[in-house]
Amino acid sequence: MKTARLIGFDQESRACAYLQQQGLTLVAKNVYFRGGELDLIMRDKETWVCVEVKFRSKSHYGSAAETISPAKIRRMGAAFQRYLSDNGVNPSMAPMRLDALVIDNKKVNWIKNIGV
Repeated sequence: MKTARLIGFDQESRACAYLQQQGLTLVAKNVYFRGGELDLIMRDKETWVCVEVKFRSKSHYGSAAETISPAKIRRMGAAFQRYLSDNGVNPSMAPMRLDALVIDNKKVNWIKNIGV
């Protein structure tokens, strides 16, 4: 039986492949920061994109999208800006956005611009 962590890695790989099919380019996966992790860092042409991947196999506790709180979006945005700065990109000058790719059982939904 797969652990939740292994299922998460599988779903992040699935999400990455889906986004690459949509024309995005992978820059980094599973970037860890104190207090959190950025699932996928990608480029959509000139735009830097941070993607939160959420998966739910059952809807007993709500949809995958419902698990992304405003506080999570704020933390994600701050970590993404720190990632860009640490990698020589000026966040105030670079086009960037936060996206979510939610997978409810087998249905994939890419939500662009969840915040910044």
